[in-house]
Amino acid sequence: MMEILFNGSTVSLTSLEQLKEALNGFDAVPEFELWIAIESGPMLCMLRNAQNAWLMYQKNEDDSVRSVGKYLGEEVGKFRLANGQVDEYPLSWCIDVEQCYQAITYFYVNLGKAPAWLDWE
Repeated sequence: MMEILFNGSTVSLTSLEQLKEALNGFDAVPEFELWIAIESGPMLCMLRNAQNAWLMYQKNEDDSVRSVGKYLGEEVGKFRLANGQVDEYPLSWCIDVEQCYQAITYFYVNLGKAPAWLDWE
């Protein structure tokens, strides 16, 4: 079993179908912070602000953060965290919202592996 933390609320998952249903529901929310994690292991975080989505991966809490994309300029997007804090990240780090959902599904199905098709920095 894996859990998702969506805007500060826990969603327990016991099947791929439940994950897909949850992602469909989350998609209706234009701004959110989502974490999916293996207990004491890898974690994936998605921040969304409308069409901008940023993805982060860590092997464990002590691991350095890996994000998608390269820093390619000064343009930033604002992302609201579950606690209300607003962070800014380069828009060049953003990927398509649907790609984020695919990465989350891959992470779930492969028990915490980072999606290899993404360019992790």
